[in-house]
Amino acid sequence: MSKIFEYTNDVSLNRSARVRRSISNSGYARQERGSPTFYSMQLSLPLLTKTKYDEVEAELLGLEDGIDFKTTSIPSIINLTFANGSITAQSGSTITVVNANTNGVDVQLANVDNSSNVKAGDFIQFSSSTKVYQIKADATASSNILTFKLMTGAINPIVAGNTFTLGNGVQFKMMLNGRPNVNVVPGPGFNYYQYGPFNFQEIL
Repeated sequence: MSKIFEYTNDVSLNRSARVRRSISNSGYARQERGSPTFYSMQLSLPLLTKTKYDEVEAELLGLEDGIDFKTTSIPSIINLTFANGSITAQSGSTITVVNANTNGVDVQLANVDNSSNVKAGDFIQFSSSTKVYQIKADATASSNILTFKLMTGAINPIVAGNTFTLGNGVQFKMMLNGRPNVNVVPGPGFNYYQYGPFNFQEIL
């Protein structure tokens, strides 16, 4: 496991998307999403002992050309009040991912128990891509079909045969944006080490 994620004591999770703006000949302004939503994490570490500092430094020195990709679940210290939906299979059946529509926003799961539901903000990930999505609105199964909307269109086609992960078990593929500064903090007979924020950006 990444020592950076292991030792963090403060994490913020954000999402962003490019926005395209245009003005028509008649002067009407229009804006629309120009890219899918991507996530970023900013991690702060507490004062580190020399032993822990050496472990983090070894990880940073191991970066190839200063770039590293890390796959991580949501650090447990991020307290999420959503992500509380639940999807279970219909008795004697296997859940099937039904092809998403052409814009990749509406998704259907077949052969689900009718108690299955998702909540706005739930994270979901499909095996066709490393991309993590969030669900746009609450939805409940009916006739053993669960239909829901993603907040952003699918990066890769969501098709029958895909498997999925719902909730905080999704795995973000992240890139570290630059190496933070580190300061030495004198202690009683030994030093502590304080890093600046670590900034990670989701990539595909």
